Amino acid sequence: MSDEDFWFFEEEVMPNGIIRLAKPGEDSAIHAAHMRSIREICVNDHGEEEIRGWGFRELGNRWVDAIQRKEVWVIEDDGSIKGFGYIRIFEENGTTKAHLHALYLTPEIIGKKFATRLMGLMLEKAKISGAKEIALDSSITAHSFYKRFGFVDSGPMRQVDIGGYPVTSYPMCLEF
Repeated sequence: MSDEDFWFFEEEVMPNGIIRLAKPGEDSAIHAAHMRSIREICVNDHGEEEIRGWGFRELGNRWVDAIQRKEVWVIEDDGSIKGFGYIRIFEENGTTKAHLHALYLTPEIIGKKFATRLMGLMLEKAKISGAKEIALDSSITAHSFYKRFGFVDSGPMRQVDIGGYPVTSYPMCLEF
């Protein structure tokens, strides 16, 4: 797949749904899937206290620019958005880097291989873009998932403030 093909990747049909680039206007559906994933899946590892701010945030307009830049993919199953991924590619001190901001699924699609395929697409985008590393902040829930792809802890577990509540995360990175 060439760089040009990848940047305009629009859709991949899987046996049980579709992974495609997010479209303008889908920010509220992405936000709903994001909040559901936190409240219904991450709560099992993080607990109710951490979920209070993290899983009940207002939509705002945080997805609009990322969707326009073709940095957000959605997982569509049964005609609705059931998950998404967001990776940002950027330059820092003359080096191309990537930051994986999000990869969240709703309970209905866990175990259907969507997360693995979506991670593969985001890693491919980073490589094709010339990124030398990808950084992320992992939830407790996703920590072992990212390790399977070669990510390593890049610092100690920490707590970040999200919505006024401390949320546990692991800084991680993957170098190419």
